[in-house]
Order: sequence, then structure tokens, then C-alpha cells
Amino acid sequence: MKYTSGRRKKALSETVINPQTFVTYEKIYYTLWELSQRYQEFCQFRVIGSSHDERMIPMLEVGKGSEVIFCVTGLDGTQKLLPGLLLKMVQEYCIAYECRWQLEDFYDVKKLLDEIRICMIPIENPDGYEICRTDFSVIRNPIFRQMLRMQSIPARDFGYNARGMDLSHNFPTAYYRRSRMGEQPASENETKALIRIFQEYGGKGLLDFGQSGREIVYYHSEQGLGLLPRSHRLARHMQRTSAYHLEKESASGIERTKMGTLEQYYIQSVKQPAFLIRTPTVTMEDEGCQNAVKNIYKEIRLLPLEYIFSLKRN
Repeated sequence: MKYTSGRRKKALSETVINPQTFVTYEKIYYTLWELSQRYQEFCQFRVIGSSHDERMIPMLEVGKGSEVIFCVTGLDGTQKLLPGLLLKMVQEYCIAYECRWQLEDFYDVKKLLDEIRICMIPIENPDGYEICRTDFSVIRNPIFRQMLRMQSIPARDFGYNARGMDLSHNFPTAYYRRSRMGEQPASENETKALIRIFQEYGGKGLLDFGQSGREIVYYHSEQGLGLLPRSHRLARHMQRTSAYHLEKESASGIERTKMGTLEQYYIQSVKQPAFLIRTPTVTMEDEGCQNAVKNIYKEIRLLPLEYIFSLKRN
């Protein structure tokens, strides 16, 4: 029986994200906690760290597998759409797991997640997310708040954390380069939280969801890790599910936009594949916003399951 037929649509209605109002940080945090309470048999809620403005960073583990993959988004505070979509994704997976349903008559969610569980981290930069969603007044630390207001970036375009640091390039990779005074690799609380969880869990792969395009960026290392052929094969499997364009990146890119990234760090430290999933940017002013959000979710909703399925074949 097809997953979205009959009563199953009704069961999934609670997972619909309203694109007219982006989900608050508090909604994301407490929804993950509530899922862990409702599905205690196969879900575990963890706080992996806290931001500089003392907002906790939540993670939900789904499944009973001995290995894990990571799904992360929200390093850039301007990614207002993706945290809500990953929240919707994990809700859908939990319902399918409990009811032993298949997605698209193909992906047996329980079977897959009992082999490799998913660690979902849908809001890695809660301070930046809340600034961009509202304004700088949400920062409780008066020193940070005043410092941010003195910058020339308006709140709606502010992608950094409460200290004004770019988390997307704060990871201690072999090719990290400092671009401003006071910046050091892994200097930020949010970066340290991810590093600690990677060191504890290791994992079989990382999917980092970002915005600006329809691409699956796969990486390879020039330090002899031998990940390129496998990463390319896995990326092609996900491409068939999403129809996104494939793009290869070197782990030693010399441009600032390619330094100290989360994907580079994961490859070099865990020595497993890492991918950046770039989705289109949608704003409230866009005509047809609701349909655009639905289409983006449809494009990415199966990627973690396809990745787990593909790991078994590669």
C-alpha cells in the first residue's frame, strides 16, 4: 500500500510546516523533545551544547542502528526555511517507523533506521536563526547585542552567531585560514558542540543542508583518504532521488568560501563521506511561496534514507 494513501495522509497532517511563518527556535527544540517522549522506544533526545547566548542545541536520534549518519542545518542564521523542513522530515520518519510504513513503496524506514540511525540537528546556530527571524533584540547578553547592532549588516541578512562569527568556516581543517582579528578555528561554542558529537559518534556520513541552488556537493580529500570514488557513487544515488545537480569540491579549496567548512572537518577527522545539499532560497515575498516550499521538501525528504540504503550497496 502506498505510504501517502487514505488514513496515512491524515496521520501525517500534523507534520505540515506552514511556509507563511517560519518555525521558532523554541518550537523546534520542544518538538524534538516531544518526539523523543512519544517515540521513546526508538528516539533519543540530546542537548549537544549551547550557543554563546545560552540557547541549547538539540539533537534527535531516530532508530536503533549501531552506526549513525548526521543531518545538520542552520549553521547560517539566514537559513530560515531548512530547520523547519528537517523538523518535518524527522516527524515523518518517526510516524513511518512506528507504523512500519514504507515511503514511496520502497524505503522501509524501520528496517533502514534499525541498521543505521539518523542524528538530526536542525538548528545549529539558534542565536543567528532568531536574529534573522526577528531582530537583534532577541540576544539577551547586552554586550553581544550592542556589538551586533554596531555592525552594518541588517538583522534579516545576519547569518552569524551572537559573537558575529561565521560558523560555516570555523572548523579546524588542514586548510583553515583566519580572515579577521580574534577568529580562531573551533573558537565558537556551536562549532565545539558539533566537534564533540562527531568525536563521540564518528558516523558513516554527513548531510549538511544549505540554501542557494539545487545541488549535491560532494567532497574529496587530497590527503590520501580515498573517499572520492565512494563519495561520487553515493552522491549519484542521492541525485536520482532528488534530481539535483552534482558538484565536486576539493577539500583544499583556496577560496575563503571553501575553507574551514563542516564538510571538510568531517572528512578529515571521521574519514567518512560528507555532502552539502543546496536547496533553493525561498522568501515570504516570493509568489507561490507555499508551493515552492512543498516542492523543496519533496526534493529532499528521502535523501537521508537513500543515503543509508546506498551505504549497504557500496
